[in-house]
Amino acid sequence: MNELVFPVVGALVVVTLVLPLFALLAKAGLSLLERDAAGGPLHGFILRYLLLTGASTLPLAWLVSAALHQAEPGGTVLACLFDHASDICLEPGAFAAMLCAGALACSARALLGRRRVRGSATLRARALVEQLEVLVAGQPALAFLSGRLRVTEEPEFALETQGLLWPHVIIGADYAQALSVESLTSALGHEAEHVRALDPLRYLVLELALAMNPVGRPLLAPHAFRWIAAREAHCDREAVIHGCAPLALAEAIVQAARPRCPSVVALGARDTAMLRFRVGLLFAFAERRPSRCCQRSHSAFPAVLMLVGLALLLPHGTGTAALDALHISAEHALLYAWP
Repeated sequence: MNELVFPVVGALVVVTLVLPLFALLAKAGLSLLERDAAGGPLHGFILRYLLLTGASTLPLAWLVSAALHQAEPGGTVLACLFDHASDICLEPGAFAAMLCAGALACSARALLGRRRVRGSATLRARALVEQLEVLVAGQPALAFLSGRLRVTEEPEFALETQGLLWPHVIIGADYAQALSVESLTSALGHEAEHVRALDPLRYLVLELALAMNPVGRPLLAPHAFRWIAAREAHCDREAVIHGCAPLALAEAIVQAARPRCPSVVALGARDTAMLRFRVGLLFAFAERRPSRCCQRSHSAFPAVLMLVGLALLLPHGTGTAALDALHISAEHALLYAWP
């Protein structure tokens, strides 16, 4: 039996059947959560995020770990021992390598498509940074942004949080000068919540998880968009709770949505429907200021890491029967197709 049968056919089965199946299960769970009218559109951040990211990362982590376990001495699947003259079988390792290569290729494609803006070093930019540092120093809720502010003179750029482990805020020079002090402070209050929660890293993990599931991605992309919209609205709410003016923040969001360059994403103003949703909430907050009625939402990263770690450990403790079945089925399917 050709040593490439299982790695190639097995990887195709994972991409065309296994990942879409998990995407369908995740979509069912997300649909149920989104129909929970009592919780509202800002309900279930952590669970929705786990479903969106876990639909790809968990099955891939289990399959790669199971294949590596089978490639260990004494752990080779029986199908290998029966079908090969030698007791050394490279198929599980090749299967794991193929899955990893595919995931890395999809991730690299998503990473290369990301747009990164760097701060400018002109006199105007440095002067604006100094002014912004004075502004945040006078606001207790924004003081931790000191040293995390950058100004760019790139045309049509507004405002965005960048950086994975040490986030910082990039502000367009023209955008900053077009806003009132109150609107600029409110916009920084919104970005401060992104900085606190390491949202650039959270968004990147979500983007990579969707990229790894090319067949299931169309199923989950609308739910991911709604999660991002809810996350941006949550940052608006947190900014208002910390003292920002709702109408001033609405003005900053609308101003950020005006740039003509469609690739610019600022303050989460990606889409007209999202814009209307958030501005409507802010007008409601102007009439009745929100309060935190429950415990502050925690990051989903510990849960994601715990589940991925569990998926990696399970094959070594519970066996690899599912991968054995996939291995045998792939080889038998090829025998029936090409006798």
